[in-house]
Amino acid sequence: MDHGLFNEDPLEFYLSLFPGYVREKPRLMALASAVLRQATDLLALAREIAPEFSFGTAAGEQLDALGASAGIPRQEGWDDETYRGVLLRKLKLFSWDGTNETVPEYLEPGETLRDDGGNAVTVHTNGPLPAGGLLPVPMGVTAVTDG
Repeated sequence: MDHGLFNEDPLEFYLSLFPGYVREKPRLMALASAVLRQATDLLALAREIAPEFSFGTAAGEQLDALGASAGIPRQEGWDDETYRGVLLRKLKLFSWDGTNETVPEYLEPGETLRDDGGNAVTVHTNGPLPAGGLLPVPMGVTAVTDG
């Protein structure tokens, strides 16, 4: 639903929602304008700050801080893109339903996960990613990496 916020000044948009008889009251409109200006300024500030706190756009120290908050410190040798990929992969696991049927959705191309039975799985990975916590392995199941 487009409220016109992206096509015009948000303050003007909100003021235009007042009925005509109210818009004829200059003191009331001045008060409404002053109050709404604060809200629209906060909205603009929030839009500027939000990318810095997004796993998809943060970089450098900010990305390190986001990773630390997720419990995944940056490993030596990981550039921002590699680290971002690891963090996004970990976040994706939060939606996993825990079934063997959905495991392939969470693996990268060329990775495999084989259920060995008896609370153990064998994982083949393509890169430096540790199996623990970044692959769809249920809590209490031992993951053995062969790659």
